[in-house]
Amino acid sequence: MIRRVAYKKAIIAGALGAVAWEVVIRGLIGAGVPMFDLVRTLGTMVLGPDAGVWEWWPVGLAMHALVGAIWAVFYAYFFWTLFDCPRVVQGLIFSLLPALLAGLIMVPQMDLMSEAVLSGSMPRKSFFAIGVGWGGPAAIVLGHIVFGLVLGYLYRDPVGYPAGE
Repeated sequence: MIRRVAYKKAIIAGALGAVAWEVVIRGLIGAGVPMFDLVRTLGTMVLGPDAGVWEWWPVGLAMHALVGAIWAVFYAYFFWTLFDCPRVVQGLIFSLLPALLAGLIMVPQMDLMSEAVLSGSMPRKSFFAIGVGWGGPAAIVLGHIVFGLVLGYLYRDPVGYPAGE
């Protein structure tokens, strides 16, 4: 069976879901809530711990948007219309998969790849970013909820057909 996917719509929905995540989490960080800062972690992982905010932020956000776009293509191909429920609920259900993988695999691996963490200038995050405190797991779960809701809302009426047809 060949399934058609609206790649452009999926990529845009995934990238915007990642941007929405950043807006929510950055707002909470700005308000003083001790959340896990994924974009900073990604940006300083590439540019080093001494990079300024106007250096690490665009790099980290671009990396996060790219990952969001990749997950959205996966969603569009394998998950879209799998369940008979509203699209935003379906996006929310889907977001549990990348949340689980991020918490169990990606965040601990970023500890091993980050010069800032290895040098001790940034704390080790561990599973679900628990090393940050309660804001670590909260940021991962909340960020994925925002991503899933935006993805489900934006990826609608694509070309192709529902799963199972």
